This record gives sequence, structure tokens and C-alpha cells, in this order.
Amino acid sequence: MNMADGLLDPKQDFVFKNIFGKEGGKQSLISLLNSLFNNNPHIKELHLNNTDIAQILEEDKASRLDIKATSDNGTILDIEIQVKNTGEIPQRAFHYLANMTPHVVKTNESYKGPHVIGIWILGAEVTKRQNAISEAYMTFQPQDPDPYQIMTDSARIFFIELPKFNPKNADKRDLLAGWLSFLQNPVFMDTSYLEVQEIRNAMETLKSISADPETRALADIRQKTINDHNSEITVAREEAKAEGKAEGIEEGVAIGEERGELKGKRETALNAVTMGLSTEQIAKLTGLSIEEIESLKTR
Repeated sequence: MNMADGLLDPKQDFVFKNIFGKEGGKQSLISLLNSLFNNNPHIKELHLNNTDIAQILEEDKASRLDIKATSDNGTILDIEIQVKNTGEIPQRAFHYLANMTPHVVKTNESYKGPHVIGIWILGAEVTKRQNAISEAYMTFQPQDPDPYQIMTDSARIFFIELPKFNPKNADKRDLLAGWLSFLQNPVFMDTSYLEVQEIRNAMETLKSISADPETRALADIRQKTINDHNSEITVAREEAKAEGKAEGIEEGVAIGEERGELKGKRETALNAVTMGLSTEQIAKLTGLSIEEIESLKTR
């Protein structure tokens, strides 16, 4: 997870949220989103809905450290980070999008609800499309020559597949290319992009949190938790398939998540112990009692 010159990886959800998911990083997030949307819609202001990272980690070690926000025009935004292709990201993306819509149509009420946009920043290739940026559509493959008809533009999903982005071929004047370069590998990012204030601010924040021992320890713990969680899902899938269960993938994910949740707190605590965090810090991070943590230290 750590990069060549000691910088943390901005593609890791804990690091990304520390850069973009706090009030101090809001302008950088607005810049990133406007470059992605090509100013359609243009975002002038954002309200960040979940900025307390410590509380999220304390509540659930396997929770998604996504960024949820609402723009000045009422658009609801959900930004997800996924480094590994787990095989069901498109399905998850549309499921999350459906859950983002809080509008319930009542009698004599308009069906028109708020716009919702899901943004998935991916560290692996997921779609069969060639471009690094693609907007996904939920549709069937037509069997006749009739053109598509857009029924609504109120729900959109963007996939950002960073492995497909080649910074060598990028236009150095393109703001989106600058953000993709930063997310892909800030160590080798063209320094001309740092002339953009918001990118420069994001880089300074990344350097600052990378130099903080406690943040680095938490980032390492978070990465180990993610790795363990993904491993549990993979093992459970294979076991379900081996047992001949037709619903192997779905059931495997559910079993893996359950196992990951059961193991997550103690594994996180053990990782934190080896990194030298205090008992009080570990208790806040994991939600375990002081007694439980002390018993882990004696094993």
C-alpha cells in the first residue's frame, strides 16, 4: 500500500477519505467531480454527509469508507473505492445506486425525485470498455434497429478504471488527467498538474498524513482488514461452489462477510498491538473492551 517515496496510496479508501472526505479537502473533491462530469452537472458546493472516519471504523471494521455528499443542486453523490475486482462490482454499483434514492412516491405526488450519481474509483479493470472513464447504463442488448430512448437521467454511474489510464498519452492541460495521475500514482505524476491549486492541496494533504505515524498505522491496519475481508469472501465462494450450491457466489459473499465481521475486530486489534498502538487507541479503533485487548496481548 505504501508507495516508493513513503507516500500512502490515495487509492486506499482510508487514505482517500482522509484527503477528500473532510471539510478541508472539499474543494479538491469538487474539482475532481467537475472534471469527471465535464461540468454536467457543475457543482459549486458540497455537503459532506459522513466525515467522522474514526466513528465509522469503530462501528464496523469491514465497513465501506465511501464518501457520501449532496451538491448545491440537490444531487446525491456516493463515491466508492475498490482496488480489487471482486467479480460483482457492476451489480453492486446498481444495487448501491438504488439504495441511494430516498424518495418515496406518495399519492398525488410527482415521480420526479433527486438525481443520484455513483462514482466507482477502481484499481482493477472491471468493464470490457477501452477507456478509463465510462458511464454505465442498465439496459438489455436490443435485437432490433430501433434507437435507444433515454427514459430518465436522474440516476447515473461512473466507473474510473485506473489501470486503463496511461499518463504518458494524457493531455497535460486536462484537469481530469491530472486527477487520474494523482490517484494512480502521485509519485510519478507530472509536476505540471501541481499548478492546479486543488491538486496541489490534495498532494500536500497526502504528504502530511503520510508523515503522521498514527495515520500510517491506521492505514496499514485498514489495509490488512481489507485483505482479510477479501480473502474470507474468496474462500467462502470456493467452498460454496465446491459444495455444488447454485447460489455459490451470492452465498459465498454473504458467508465471507459474516466471517470477516466475526474475525475482523480481533485481527485488527492484533495488528494494532504489533504496531505499538496503545490499549486505549485500539479500544477506540475496534470497539473491543480493555480486558479483551489485554488478553490478546498475552497470546
